Amino acid sequence: MYDFYFGENSHVEQNEETFLISIKRMLPKWMNSIPDSEFLALHRLIKKYCQEGTVLVETGVGASTILFAYHAMKKSGKIFSWDTNAEKASQIRTVCVETISNYLKKGIDLHWSFVNSISTSEHSGLKILTN
Repeated sequence: MYDFYFGENSHVEQNEETFLISIKRMLPKWMNSIPDSEFLALHRLIKKYCQEGTVLVETGVGASTILFAYHAMKKSGKIFSWDTNAEKASQIRTVCVETISNYLKKGIDLHWSFVNSISTSEHSGLKILTN
């Protein structure tokens, strides 16, 4: 479904923002709730501060997950996402596998952990990261 050709790796590297925006714009509206300008602002912040092995945490899965997954995979990091909508997470995972994983030649399962729960849950929320 999302397995499009974005060009040679060197082209994607030189046009990273275009690559990421292209992926975002393929999402259906119910998964793509942030404007392109906010998406790019997040990308630039993560790119500036994300180092090798960085752990990223988000509450709510959507277009931003694409950015977090991309940077986690690129920098050998990890992302933890909480959301109660497992279908949305499954769709985002498919998008990441068919785009970012193909480009970076890395499996998303090594870098992204989805938690099907609310982040404030006492037993399955953000507190599990401290154990």
